[in-house]
Amino acid sequence: MTGSAPLRLALAAVVAVLLAAAAPAPDNDPEATVVTELVVPAKVVGPAWWRVSQGAATVWVMGVPSGLPRGVEWGNAMLAARLTGARRLIVPPAYGAGLGDVVSAFALRGKLKAQAPIEAALPADLRARFLADSALLHRSPDRYHAWKPAVAGLLMLGDFRKGAGIDDGQPLAAVRRLAGRKGVKVTPAASYRAMPFLRTLAGDLTVQVNLACLDDSLQEVEAGPARVRAAASAWARGDVRGALAAERGFEKCLASFPEFTAQVRRTMADEASAIARELQAPGVSVAVIPLRSLVARDGVLSQLAARGYDVRTPASN
Repeated sequence: MTGSAPLRLALAAVVAVLLAAAAPAPDNDPEATVVTELVVPAKVVGPAWWRVSQGAATVWVMGVPSGLPRGVEWGNAMLAARLTGARRLIVPPAYGAGLGDVVSAFALRGKLKAQAPIEAALPADLRARFLADSALLHRSPDRYHAWKPAVAGLLMLGDFRKGAGIDDGQPLAAVRRLAGRKGVKVTPAASYRAMPFLRTLAGDLTVQVNLACLDDSLQEVEAGPARVRAAASAWARGDVRGALAAERGFEKCLASFPEFTAQVRRTMADEASAIARELQAPGVSVAVIPLRSLVARDGVLSQLAARGYDVRTPASN
């Protein structure tokens, strides 16, 4: 996709949010509540694994965060062992953009631009936090002035994650590379067009929503990188509950959109269906699913258990 760097970052951040995992949120958030029985520590040190099986068919499922701070080490010996001889690696859905979406992106850009500097649209308390957090990020407020508060919040989150050394491509990129070395076919659980959803979302950015989204983004910035690193370290050693403890930020805002919640539910259903298809024939496959989507009430594992598949937790694997 082409366009200005801020626009590309804003669009990429919204799409990335669809796959993120973290801590509790409002009741209308489909990932707000987790299944306690599924949130258990791994039996051995390393990222937690769940096992879904039917007869002679097994899918090993690893729950992953949306990004890892650089320097956080995690052992991939179990991943390598389970990819050896595996039929397929299932990864989260892919979000694509076609030629027509390039034109749509330029049109969308206009909906996301502010009519006046952002500070003029903010109540006093939120304006003070915006200025303080800009300084915390070592950025001039002018960097965000041209955008509506919700988009400014996304850009601030991008700067925060960059400053915290968070690599949004990990650990998924490492998993893909290892699968390639093992000769295992990598298959997204589904494929979606990004722009129709983003256009709808942009149209729903009312004044109230803009302010709420900026507030949620600032909460994540203010929580600081230590909290993100602690959650990542917990994930790396198999502490599932600790891995879910990071601040969710902008996701709490998006949970108020019916389109967002519907897309999250669609994604979880497609991930569950992709795993179920692998269980129709004998053999072993591996799936990598966003952690919170995996253990949420009515999430991927709950849907598979409801279909009658045998679901085992990390405590028994």
